[in-house]
Amino acid sequence: MPIDQIKTPGNLRKYTIRAAFAIVQFVIIYFLLICGALILTGLCALGGYSLIYIKFNGLTIGLAIGLLCVGFFVLFFLIKFIFRKNIIDRSSLTEITEQDQPELFAMLREIVQEAGTDFPKKVYLSPEVNAAVFYDSGFWSMFLPIRKNLQIGMGLVNSVTISEFKAVIAHEFGHFSQRSMKVGSYVYNVNYIIYNMLYDNGSFDNLLEKWGNSNIYIMIASSFAKWVVKGIQWILRKAYNIINLNYFALSREMEFHADEVAARVVGSAPLASALKRFELADYAFNLVAGCYHSQGPGPANFYVQHAFALRFLAKKDNMAFQNGLPLVESTENRYNKSKLVITDQWASHPSVEDRVERLIALNQATRNEDSRRAQELLRKVDDIQQTFTREMFSGATLPADTQLPTDQEFTEKFVKTYEEGSFSHVFNGYYDAKNPIFPETEIDETEVIDPAHLFNDDAVGKVYLEIAIQTDILTIEAINEGRYKIKSFDYDGIKYTANEAAFLLPKLRNELAIVSEVVARNDAAIGQFFFQAARQQQKEIRLKTLLENIKEVSQTNEKLYSIHEEIAVRADFFTTVTPVEEIKRNLANLAETEIKFKEQVAELQTNPLYMENINSGMREDFDKYCSNTTAYFFNDSYDEEAIQAMFNVVNNVNSLGFQTQFIHKKHLLDFLAELYKAHYPANIAS
Repeated sequence: MPIDQIKTPGNLRKYTIRAAFAIVQFVIIYFLLICGALILTGLCALGGYSLIYIKFNGLTIGLAIGLLCVGFFVLFFLIKFIFRKNIIDRSSLTEITEQDQPELFAMLREIVQEAGTDFPKKVYLSPEVNAAVFYDSGFWSMFLPIRKNLQIGMGLVNSVTISEFKAVIAHEFGHFSQRSMKVGSYVYNVNYIIYNMLYDNGSFDNLLEKWGNSNIYIMIASSFAKWVVKGIQWILRKAYNIINLNYFALSREMEFHADEVAARVVGSAPLASALKRFELADYAFNLVAGCYHSQGPGPANFYVQHAFALRFLAKKDNMAFQNGLPLVESTENRYNKSKLVITDQWASHPSVEDRVERLIALNQATRNEDSRRAQELLRKVDDIQQTFTREMFSGATLPADTQLPTDQEFTEKFVKTYEEGSFSHVFNGYYDAKNPIFPETEIDETEVIDPAHLFNDDAVGKVYLEIAIQTDILTIEAINEGRYKIKSFDYDGIKYTANEAAFLLPKLRNELAIVSEVVARNDAAIGQFFFQAARQQQKEIRLKTLLENIKEVSQTNEKLYSIHEEIAVRADFFTTVTPVEEIKRNLANLAETEIKFKEQVAELQTNPLYMENINSGMREDFDKYCSNTTAYFFNDSYDEEAIQAMFNVVNNVNSLGFQTQFIHKKHLLDFLAELYKAHYPANIAS
C-alpha cells in the first residue's frame, strides 16, 4: 500500500502542530532577545557618548568604553553561533552504490515502489546494529526539499532475516514521506543555537577574560555582561525544554507511523521479530567489542564473533532458533515486576513493547516471506565485515608480526569470561539482585526442606516483586514530595495525579510487608537447607566463613558508598565556574569529608578481603593520594593534577567495592551450588 494512502494519525498531526508552534515561540523569543541586545547596545553607546559629552577625560572615556563593551558582549553572545563551524563526522560511514551491491539496491527499489516514496540520495553502510535516515540539517534544509540518506548497520545485517531487514528498511522509508521530518530540521538547528549559547562558551569566556585583563573598565563591563548572559541562558533553558518535549512527543508518533508503513509493505510479524531481537543483538555487539577494549588487537572478522555471541546468549536464555537466529518471544524483562508506568517525556522513541503491541494490533499478514540471512543480499560481505573490523580497531598500535586472535581463541575466552561473570543456574536468578545472607536462626536437623521449591519461578518472582514495590514506593514518595516533577502516572492500570500519590503509599507499604514476609520465610528455608547440607558434607565451617566474608564486605561497601556520594556532591564545584570565595568555602567542606575518605582508603589496603583486588597501579594511586598535602587551589588557580588524582581514587574505590562484592558473592554462590548439587543431584539439568 502506498504511503500516501495510509491515514495520518491524529496524534501525529497534533504533535506536529505543537512542535511547530514551540519553534515559532523560540523564534519570537530569540527575536526579542536580539532586539533587547540591540536596545541595550544603543543605550550603552548613548550613555558613553553622554559621559564624554559632559566631561572629556580619561575616566569618562574608560567608562564609555566599558558601557559600549557591555552591549557588544551581550549582542555577540546571541550571534556567536554564526561564526562556529559545525563539522559532522561521517568517517565511520562507507557509501555504497548500485554497481557495488545490485541485489541490495534492487530490494531498496522494490520497497520504494511498494511504499510510493523517494529513493534515498545516498546509501551508507556503518558498523553498528542500527538503521537510520538522515540528511544534512544545514540552514537551507529548513526551507528547500532535501533528499534523505539511508544508513544500514552491518551489525543489523548480521542479526536479521531478509524479511526482517526489508521491514526495518521499510520503516526507515516510512520516514521519507513524513513532512513532520522537516520539523526535525528546525529543531536540530534550534538546538544547535541553544547548545552553543548554553554550553559552547569556551571562546566567549576567553574573549571576556582577555579583554577584561586589558582594562579595569572592560573588566567591570565583562562582569556585568556575564550577569546579563546568565539571565538569557535561564530563558533559553526554558525554551529548550518546551521545544524538545514537544518534538520528542512528535518523534514517538513518527515512529509508530513508520512502523505502520513497514507493516503495510512487509507485514506485522517481520518488524516485530526484528524489534524484539535488536536489544539482544546490540548487547552481544557491545559485549564482543568490550572483550577487545584496551586489550591488544581486534579479530580478523568482528561479525563472526558477534554472531557467535548472539547465539550463545540466546541459548543461555533457552530461546528457540529459526534459520540460525534466536526467536525472542517477549521483550518484557522477567525480573521487572513494577506496576508503575511513567511516560518518559524525554524519550525520542516509544518502548519496544508499545511498538510491538501496535504492530500486532495492525494484524498485517507477512508478504513474500524470505527467511534467509540478510547478509546474503550483500556481495563480498566478508570483505565488508573485515574492512569495518579493521576500522573499529584502527586505534591499536601493534607490531607488524602481531597474530590476530582466532575465532576459537575468542570463543574460549568469551565463554570463560561469561561464566566468571555469572552465577550458577541452580539459583534461577534468585540472587542476581540480592546477597545470599541468611537469617540467624537455629538449625533444625529434623526439618525436611524440599529444595525444588526454593528457587523456582514463583520464589524468584517474589524476590523481584519485593524489589519492584520498594522501588515504586521510593519513586512515588519522590512524586509526593515534589522531587520528581510529573503531572500524572499509572499504577496497576489506574491513572493518578501527582497530588494523589500520597493516597497510594499506605497500600504499597502494606503490600511490601506481605511480600517481604514471604521472601524472608523462603530465605530462612534456604538457610536451613544449606546449613543442613553443609553439616552432612562436613563443610559447615567453610559456609560460615564465606557468609561472614560477604556480610563484612557488604557493611564496608555501605560505608564506602556513603562517603563516595558525599565526596561526589562536595567536589561538584570543580566542574563549574565558581567565585574564589565560594571555592575556598567548598574546599573547607570537602576537606572534612576527605579525612574520613582517606581513612577508608588506608583501611582497604590492609583488609584481606579487598587486598587481592588492588593492583599495583591502584595501590600506588591510593598511597600517593593519602599522603598528598598539596592544595587543590593556590594563587587563584586549580591544581588540575591533584584534582584528577583525587577523582581517580574516588572512581577506583567505587570500582573496587563493586568488584570485591561480586567476587565474594561469586565464591559463596559457587560453594552453595556445589552443596546443592551434591545434596540434590536429581534437580540439576544435564
